Amino acid sequence: MHVSRPEPLSSAPPAPLPVRLRRAGLTVAFAGAVGALLYAQAIPCAFASLFHAPCPGCGSTRAVLALARGDLQGVLRYNAVGPVMALFIGIFAVQAFVSVLVHGDLRGAGEGRLGFVLKRGILALFGLELLLWIVRFFGAFGGPVPV
Repeated sequence: MHVSRPEPLSSAPPAPLPVRLRRAGLTVAFAGAVGALLYAQAIPCAFASLFHAPCPGCGSTRAVLALARGDLQGVLRYNAVGPVMALFIGIFAVQAFVSVLVHGDLRGAGEGRLGFVLKRGILALFGLELLLWIVRFFGAFGGPVPV
């Protein structure tokens, strides 16, 4: 008895064009909604809400908004790593969008040399955020970010 194995996702044919366009539109709408909520500071930090202490990424959204206003002191006060992390995540999101547009799914997100650099960069930046979070609890770099 012969049991057929499913094809790996990478070799599967792309979804039909109308499906890819619909999925790409939904991806943009979702990303836009999340971006608008972040800009409005309407998404509370679950870690800070639960533990009443800043999380490793606390201040990242405020730092990005401060950078958009040209407030470099605000960037350093809130989270200097935040805007760089946002840039890496933004580039990864564009790569994911292109994958949805080309394949109809996320199989191409994080692939290739750019994906390799982005994934390693995001991990390294998270490590820096974690280190910054720890040293701020000891009073360095302005102490913990206000929650």
